[in-house]
Amino acid sequence: MRILIVEDEAIIALCIGMTLREAGHDVMGPVSSLSACAKLAGDTMPDLALVDINLESGGSGVDVARMLMERWGVMSIFVSAQEVVARRARDAAVAHLNKPFDTKTLLASVDIAETLLQGVMPTRVPFGLELFVQPGDLRPLH
Repeated sequence: MRILIVEDEAIIALCIGMTLREAGHDVMGPVSSLSACAKLAGDTMPDLALVDINLESGGSGVDVARMLMERWGVMSIFVSAQEVVARRARDAAVAHLNKPFDTKTLLASVDIAETLLQGVMPTRVPFGLELFVQPGDLRPLH
């Protein structure tokens, strides 16, 4: 999958990117603002975005996720310790992966997103990932 990383903490972004590349995914970014995300996604559309909720200079990952869905139909997973904010913005993303997380959970979350893109509800969800979609919500996202 082509995965866009929206994360303002360089070490976290680097770790996510390395993990995804080692698993064979095409990584875009990282970017850390709405404008940078819009430019990158406008040039090459990702299949999935992993979005931190709190971005640089007070930016909002919720706004990023909404923009990606509204403009290009790109699904997002919030990757953040901001659990309450993620739940309030459940309309903007398909899931929330709580920080801190391990690489196995990150990769399982990406696998679940790929399953959702195929219109199928996953049968198992790893600890630390909360799905916001229900079976009736599934529809083609691209």
